[in-house]
Amino acid sequence: MADLMRRFDARLRAYLRRFLAPADVDDALQDIYLRLTRLASGVPPPEFNATYVFKTADSVARDLRRRRLGRAADRHVEVSDDLAHDGPSPFDEVRWQQNADLLRRAIASLTRDQRMVLMMHRVEGLTLVEIAERQRIPLRTTQRLLADALARCRHKLKDCGWFEQ
Repeated sequence: MADLMRRFDARLRAYLRRFLAPADVDDALQDIYLRLTRLASGVPPPEFNATYVFKTADSVARDLRRRRLGRAADRHVEVSDDLAHDGPSPFDEVRWQQNADLLRRAIASLTRDQRMVLMMHRVEGLTLVEIAERQRIPLRTTQRLLADALARCRHKLKDCGWFEQ
């Protein structure tokens, strides 16, 4: 294969430059040599004369050009890396800040017991049984306080114009 590359490399490069962009010439050469290497492992190996090598080059050049045009590579536009980011948009930040303010006001409007049960359950992650034991109140009362707190918050948020999505 080294002899084949030495004999045809310069001529193949000149041939491929007529059809392909300069950036694609090395890719095409690599593909040509790969195809010829695979064919050389066959039994019996073909005779690699100039006609055979250039037919292979022609086939590779056509395939590469067809792929580039089929994908409309000539019409692609590079997009800068800083255009898109993972953070929220300014609109989303303002909307969620407004929602947070509405939620704070809704929680502040709850009774002390409702607020305590809601915070222990939703923020601290305690179960209703754990809350009842800590507060030394019946489980049923804990359930009622949480249900009332959630209902009042939901009602208050809906009245204030909670922006859901």
